[in-house]
Amino acid sequence: MKKTIICNIPMKARIDKSVYISEEKSIPASGRRVSFPVNAFIEAAITEGVELKVILLAKDDEFSSAEANIALFKNELAEIATERGLSVSYAVINTAFSQDKTVHEQLMGKLIDELEEGSQLIADITYGPKDLPIIEFTALSFAEKFLGCEIENILYGQSSFADGVAVNTKICDMAPLFYLGSITDAVHADTPDKARRMLKSLLSL
Repeated sequence: MKKTIICNIPMKARIDKSVYISEEKSIPASGRRVSFPVNAFIEAAITEGVELKVILLAKDDEFSSAEANIALFKNELAEIATERGLSVSYAVINTAFSQDKTVHEQLMGKLIDELEEGSQLIADITYGPKDLPIIEFTALSFAEKFLGCEIENILYGQSSFADGVAVNTKICDMAPLFYLGSITDAVHADTPDKARRMLKSLLSL
């Protein structure tokens, strides 16, 4: 069995290792101290013999620590993969730290090219600049609609900070947020008031 992991790589230099708890059965966490929440999920949820394709999304500028963080991610997952009997391959997509339209289009195109038809997709949107989740959600929607992919989980590592250190860390499921767009697509009304009422009704289901 093959699964595809998409993970945002942070640009900052210091990434705290934390134990990420989960309050949802659909996203178990292992209890291991990790820098990347998805690795705690992989250890708890992915069974032996699974092939993982990991797509790492990195943003670069002259101050970025993305390359060091890519190495950190790979070392962290390598330990888990060895213990769990997982096979891992990598694709790294580097784009400039820029909000230029061409950069967004480049990232979107490269990400779509790396997604294999019929893949089971897991994304970790914890880190990275604000444009990444928007591009990823668009790519996931495309993959689900046109590539026959299944979106299994969209993860976010939530934390508070005490004196600059991550505390109260937990893994959250962001899939409901992803599917909000499809709810608005289902609204058909001839007045703004009717549209608002229908949207609120759909959200309450």
